[in-house]
Amino acid sequence: MDEDFCLSVNQREQIVSTLLGEGIALPHSLGLQARQSVVYTVLAPDGIPWGEERAYVIFLLAISKAEYQATMGIYDIFVELMQSRAALQLKNCPTFPVFIDTALEFLQQSVPG
Repeated sequence: MDEDFCLSVNQREQIVSTLLGEGIALPHSLGLQARQSVVYTVLAPDGIPWGEERAYVIFLLAISKAEYQATMGIYDIFVELMQSRAALQLKNCPTFPVFIDTALEFLQQSVPG
């Protein structure tokens, strides 16, 4: 990621907050500027000011043009986590390994069959 990417993320946030609710934020750039698609995950037990609210779990999306189609499925994962009400438990995970285990458990419960 470079300075242009960071500037674009800030510009995107100025348009409308990327805080989805329940303390989960999904910031991303205005365009497909990343060289490689990556999701950076930040757990903030005390929360980080996010507009007038606080974010406890932040998924910073960096999506490359070349990998756009392949990475769009990640939005479905975030929707599943929000619909399963996992956010309430995810933001209280004490460590990243516990966070991963909790997220996977919710996602497995949401898969039919």
